Amino acid sequence: MARPMPVERKIALCYIRLSVTKDASDLTSPERQRANIDAACRKYGWIPEWYEDAKGHKSATKEENRPAWQALKTRLGDPDVAALVVNEQSRAMRNAWRAIKLFEELPGQGVVLHLAALDRTIDITTPDGRMSAYIQAFLDDLYALDASRRSKDSVKYRKGKGISIGTPPFGTVRDDQGYLTASPSGAWLLPDGAFRPGKDQHQPPHPDATWRGYYACAEQILTLYKDNQHGYGWVADELNKAGWAFRDRWNQPRPINGDDVRRVTSNWREYAGLVMHGRAKEQIANEIENPSGVLYDTGRAVFSLELLYAVAKTQEERSVTTRPTKSVSPAHIFSLSFLTFCARCDQLARAEDNPKFRTRITGHNKKGQLRYRHSDSHKCDCQTKSVPVNTIEEDFARLIHTLEVHPDAIELMAELAVQTRFGGAQDNDDLQEQKKVAIAKHKRAIKNNFTLFQNGEIDSDEYYRQKDYHERQIAYWESQTTDKQKIALELTTCVEMINRLKTFWEITDGEDRRLLAHSLFDEIVYDLDKRQIVDFTMKSWAEPFLVLRAALYFDALSEEMKNRFNSGLMASSNGLFHDPNGIPALA
Repeated sequence: MARPMPVERKIALCYIRLSVTKDASDLTSPERQRANIDAACRKYGWIPEWYEDAKGHKSATKEENRPAWQALKTRLGDPDVAALVVNEQSRAMRNAWRAIKLFEELPGQGVVLHLAALDRTIDITTPDGRMSAYIQAFLDDLYALDASRRSKDSVKYRKGKGISIGTPPFGTVRDDQGYLTASPSGAWLLPDGAFRPGKDQHQPPHPDATWRGYYACAEQILTLYKDNQHGYGWVADELNKAGWAFRDRWNQPRPINGDDVRRVTSNWREYAGLVMHGRAKEQIANEIENPSGVLYDTGRAVFSLELLYAVAKTQEERSVTTRPTKSVSPAHIFSLSFLTFCARCDQLARAEDNPKFRTRITGHNKKGQLRYRHSDSHKCDCQTKSVPVNTIEEDFARLIHTLEVHPDAIELMAELAVQTRFGGAQDNDDLQEQKKVAIAKHKRAIKNNFTLFQNGEIDSDEYYRQKDYHERQIAYWESQTTDKQKIALELTTCVEMINRLKTFWEITDGEDRRLLAHSLFDEIVYDLDKRQIVDFTMKSWAEPFLVLRAALYFDALSEEMKNRFNSGLMASSNGLFHDPNGIPALA
């Protein structure tokens, strides 16, 4: 049987994202992204396959609100895909933990990440590429968090002044102070049945055109709905027959549908000048005791209070349910589910050399009691079958804190790594001497070249060509670092990442915590009876750091380093390096 021909990797998955789309002018950003990405594909011979999330709110801190991104991810493992191309790294992801997870998956799928705006391909398999991608991921995450804080503070301030937030309800606009007022815009109904947007009812585009103002349309919707005689669909049909139109996000008129009627009638609080807490789509009538009773004269109502009261009463009557309010609790995200294994089962699996005996500890929410529970798929001799969620997650937080390293330890860790990899500092001394000789040689060459130019023995073109060559050589040698310096840079980056992970664990929850744990650890082994973490495996990018950190303990050090260690140089406030005669447990 003939072997199948390998598929040539030529496809580039090209992703475009715009955070918030407010009007048609925002589309210039997707156009710019598309132009940069298309140029990169032509340069590297890739065939572009386009995915675009550019309408509405498409935050890169999440994935569920980006259908095109989710569709793209299903293609990453296909054999014809060569690259994932975005204009810049933040277009793909602004959540550090999701970004790190993506970076780790791409090399195994044979896919590279290319940044079109910088014309740069990120190779996560190299220390420099990994360092650059991870640092940028954390910067993007911090930018998103800072923007979120500022936005929430602005919303709180405006709502405190009685100003609603977001797109004004249909038929209204905001005045100079931010309060709602009747919209002057509308649509002209042309003789052929088509609509044309307009802002002045006294300037028809056609002598026989009929004006249909958006404010009057909203009033008609509320009037037909208030008597509680018909549903949303019937109201929409009646208005369409009368030639009314609804305004879409792009300020273009279109026929009215049932959802449009629901939007207008559900905004009776905003039309009355009331500012409710939370998002508008979460203001459910039956979750507010006596909804119509919240109405009062704010002095800012854009429709009559009698009409709005009748709409509120109708909505109240229609919002009857047999289910108690808030009886369905939201799903809880357990940060350590599918990452944690039972310690007793792990011991048995090792003894029997059978990984099937390993059993996961997963989250359970029974009657509001959040616990991590031993799986029923396998029985072991542990007496405790579950622990409260805070017990294991607080132990995990202590583990992250234990991994913290004092900055003064970086130099000693780098020195130890050099000795382990290269057998001492001889190679580093040779490199330093070679670097010094090379730089001195090229500086002499520049000086001699200038003398030849002054004496007229070479022309200006040759002088500048030689000068440029030697300056480039000097820059090359000056950029050469010793093995110790390179390792110290890698370790510094790793330490900084772990410190950030510790900080983010304290300020986040839910899905972000779960991604954090899964981005740093491959697995955690937990003893339910002792209620403590007894073993763990970190991701491959953090494993060298952990090995070097453990090697700092007394038994692994040379005599010279033992003397430095005993001198107190490496003592740190967290107690990790205080005791040279014993290794404190990491868990």
